[in-house]
Amino acid sequence: MSRAQRADRVLRYLMSAADPRLRSETGSDAFGHALAALQAISDGEIQRAVDTTADALTQARDPEALELARAVGALTIAHLADASPPPRLSDPITGGDVLEAARREPGDARSSIGIASTFLLAEAALACARVELASRLLAQRQPPPELFGCADHPFLTFMRIVAVRVATFRGEIVEAERLVQDAVTGASTPSARMLAAATAALVHGNTGARQETQEVIGLLQSGRVRPVDLVTRGCFVLIAYGAWALEDRAAASRLMLEAGGGPGLEHLRIVDRALGLEILASSAATEADATAAAAWLARAMPLEQHPIAQSTVARIRARVALLGDDAPTAAIFAARARENAQTEGRTFEDTQAAILLARARISEHERGHAARGLAEVAHRAQMTGHITAVRAASRELRGIGRRLPPRAASGWAGLSPREREVAALIAEGAVNAEIAAALFVSEHTVRMHVSRVLHAFGVSSRLGVAKALAPKVGNGSPLTARQSEIVALVVEGLGNQLIAERLGIGVSTVEKHVAAVMRRWGVRSRTGIIHIAGGSPGELAG
Repeated sequence: MSRAQRADRVLRYLMSAADPRLRSETGSDAFGHALAALQAISDGEIQRAVDTTADALTQARDPEALELARAVGALTIAHLADASPPPRLSDPITGGDVLEAARREPGDARSSIGIASTFLLAEAALACARVELASRLLAQRQPPPELFGCADHPFLTFMRIVAVRVATFRGEIVEAERLVQDAVTGASTPSARMLAAATAALVHGNTGARQETQEVIGLLQSGRVRPVDLVTRGCFVLIAYGAWALEDRAAASRLMLEAGGGPGLEHLRIVDRALGLEILASSAATEADATAAAAWLARAMPLEQHPIAQSTVARIRARVALLGDDAPTAAIFAARARENAQTEGRTFEDTQAAILLARARISEHERGHAARGLAEVAHRAQMTGHITAVRAASRELRGIGRRLPPRAASGWAGLSPREREVAALIAEGAVNAEIAAALFVSEHTVRMHVSRVLHAFGVSSRLGVAKALAPKVGNGSPLTARQSEIVALVVEGLGNQLIAERLGIGVSTVEKHVAAVMRRWGVRSRTGIIHIAGGSPGELAG
């Protein structure tokens, strides 16, 4: 049997929910040992995977076998609780990290084996919490239209969802939404469809789409799908992450416990085990159950020095410290979690740590510092479509009586209804005292609104707001040529009598045109016209 045939069969087995009918003989060469290790990982037999991967790495001589052995080696390491991988899983060429060696020596992108190996390497990098490396591995690679000559090969779905998950954990939710559609529509087998749906639930959970996520949660809770292998356990974990994003902590906890095979979550890879324990600790903290939260932390502590889990365990420690009203300790661990997450491009996790850090600062009465940090998180999340992060940051700010500033240059759409009223009055030339009287609020409140309006339009002055609002207040309606002439003279400061003399028309005609411009632009005074025109009325002519 050729290498391509052997690889084809093993990759189908990987996507089959461990269907014994598809289990394949892999061969005794280095390539075969790597395939056997991949089957062992799928079956949850990690020690067998260590042994066969070591054989593959030792014997691999050609680039194709070596790249696959590196990918399977990194996937195996992702399951090992020891912070230092065994020396026999080191790269046979460099003696160091198999993922870094693979990144420096990309495989053949023209063959099905080569491109499948690349996506396995990206999956391994993701499993090792090295999100930026996973992104670099996929930078020049796209899932091909077919694999091993088959347009509906189930492993194509796996490849597509790797790309989706890399985007998600980098915090690029808009990009993940775009990519996940191909995974869902292209899934051709029951297992592939389940994996695609679970990945979609992860994405939908982070966009705040509750109904879509709950539908997939309901499917798993029906008992029709069981976590029996790498892919089905992965489905449970992905949906748990989606439920957690929606703050359905009960569902997230149940799914994680079921996927992990018990409270220690031993059936999961280290990254998912650590994140699962964080979900469980977070659920306990939300219920103010300090004893349970400390118990979940105790289960996570053996992973504290593990490079895959360091950021996550630091966040768990911050959560437990906050629950115990120890804000200084919480701040230390939240900051440490941010540093670790940022090193590996784990934007999704950095966001969680940033919110925890803000909570700690609020508890330490550093509200200004916390508010700035939360605004930074929210603006970054708005840009990338991470809606649940925006909501979380907004909720923390509301707790201290503040609101997120509108996104810079977001304009009219970034303002609240009251802020739009203030902006319209600014455009009319009203000063703060006049705005306060018109809206029955204090001048202090008006100053806060004005600051937010300036920020939303990205301008430094009230005149800048008037210029920016001209199309909005005027509904985009152009002026007639005569109206434009009159506006130009109003801007010059001329009264109706002088305008009439300059243009050779009656004063009553000028008055009618001025009134028409006010109605069209929705302003109440000549000052409003001056502010909206901004000195360039000719640009408004039709």
